[in-house]
Amino acid sequence: MGGGTNLVSLPKDWVNRNKVCKGTILSVEDDKNETLLISPFTDEKQNLRETVLSYPDEYVENLVNRITGAYLLGYDVIKIVGKQRMKFEERDKIKKSITQLVGLEILEEDAQTITAQFLLQSTAIYPEKILRRMHVISREMYKDALTALTENDEHLVKVAFDRDDEVDRLYFLLVRLVRSSMLDMKLANKFQLTPINCLDYRVAANLIESIGDAAVEISVNVMSIMKVGLNNEICKILGNASIVLEKIQDLAVNRFLTKNMKGGHEVITECKELSRKLQTIEDSFFNESPQIVRSVLGTIEAFHKVSRLSMDIADLTFPIYPINR
Repeated sequence: MGGGTNLVSLPKDWVNRNKVCKGTILSVEDDKNETLLISPFTDEKQNLRETVLSYPDEYVENLVNRITGAYLLGYDVIKIVGKQRMKFEERDKIKKSITQLVGLEILEEDAQTITAQFLLQSTAIYPEKILRRMHVISREMYKDALTALTENDEHLVKVAFDRDDEVDRLYFLLVRLVRSSMLDMKLANKFQLTPINCLDYRVAANLIESIGDAAVEISVNVMSIMKVGLNNEICKILGNASIVLEKIQDLAVNRFLTKNMKGGHEVITECKELSRKLQTIEDSFFNESPQIVRSVLGTIEAFHKVSRLSMDIADLTFPIYPINR
């Protein structure tokens, strides 16, 4: 029509379902993947997804899990409605579970009801930034733990231990965002995410969350070592190994986020260097006390775990961006 457009016929079921009529303004977007996205303009405030959870449950932990599940499924409003007054201890657990989820805030509360709403704009939160933040926190956790060991700073290792909660909160936020993107093509288009990108972001986030767990293991073992004491030479080697481990994780995550298939050999080379340094420790500390041996072996195993997880993150690049032949 007019030489610049073609007429598009809309399915009647879709028209009725979305209440499209004469004068309705439609949004037509090109997602640059040979697909047009057609949708009616909507008022986001009136388009909030809401779910109602009943109280009491057999166990309050079940209700907490249902709140987390609703959050991860992308619900904007979560209402906990009680058939009776909520017990103080259970109310406290419910409220704590809500405050641990990024962006979810309690808006209304009475003796039998708690209403929470997700207040962040999804379009303002980018998966890449969340994943990178998870990466930085998890890396700094074991870095600070090893710094605490060499400087004998017990406070620093406790700080490293406590940051695991922040990694978990960001992980839940990223899972929510990825799931929402798979349900909303406009949101996925905003982030330039294909379905396979969404899948691999979820896998990468899970791997980094596991790195955070390994960092906690390192912190726990370091605290045990500090109580007994370890000779300075082994502490120095562990510190140097930590530097190599940081480099491995940096290379792997940057490779995933920049979609760069080159440099895979660098990750492998650094992993071999890490194994060499850790083997040096294993060959030299068995004359220490049993507690030290257990703690150092636990630290070494956690180092290997972070290395393997980082390799898995780097490997995600290949299935997403295959080499053209």
